[in-house]
Amino acid sequence: MIALMEGDKRMTESGPANTENVFYKPPRALQIVLSVAFFLLILFMVNAFAGSIWLAMRNLELDAIIFGLMFVLGGVLLFYTGIFLFAASHSRVNLDAEAANLVLPNWRGPTPLFPYSECTIPYSDVAAIETRSEIYRYFVLPVIVQSASVVRKDGRRVTLGYVQEDPLDPWIPFHTIAEQVAERASVPITHRGVVDGSSGLRALVQDEPPWDTPEISEEKVAAVRKRERLGWITVVFFLALIIFGAGAYQLARMTG
Repeated sequence: MIALMEGDKRMTESGPANTENVFYKPPRALQIVLSVAFFLLILFMVNAFAGSIWLAMRNLELDAIIFGLMFVLGGVLLFYTGIFLFAASHSRVNLDAEAANLVLPNWRGPTPLFPYSECTIPYSDVAAIETRSEIYRYFVLPVIVQSASVVRKDGRRVTLGYVQEDPLDPWIPFHTIAEQVAERASVPITHRGVVDGSSGLRALVQDEPPWDTPEISEEKVAAVRKRERLGWITVVFFLALIIFGAGAYQLARMTG
């Protein structure tokens, strides 16, 4: 989720940098990539479903099962691509001289789900800005993301959003927005360390972990980061192996 953003900065008549009108939204390139991926996944699912039916009618049960599993995998990928495409098309943050104007999804952990909320937070109503890192596990693979939130003076908390630790992540730079809101509201930024967000399914069902969750040790964080790097390498390797194996198997069946 960070770094390549579309920004529109317009100086107000008052001139100081902290009254600059700044507009953030996901970059157009990200929307195009997600749109193409969404369309290709639909084609992939249609072909997998049709292939599964065609193979089953010819009593090729194993091949039909493989195509059926491909259809299910495509459905999962289509779901996630769809929610991130909608987020990339609708998320907006506008910082003007007096308030932060937000159009943001209901963040369930790092997944942007419905409903979307549109709100205005005057800088005079900001009590604090809090950030932390959260560890989630998707299919056992650990992923570390950074969260930023605004704490209002009545105690209500508004989650701005999540970014990955990778500085090239093409999403809205919520960490930068948090710093700008803190500067304009003249409030401190409190970093609450790294906490365990449990599994990705929990994030979808139960929301993010409470903000009073104790942080984990630096040794455990270092071990998680090492497993994350190794996990991604392993996933890419096995995906390539599966694709190559499936292609070779089908080629052998067609030419055999």
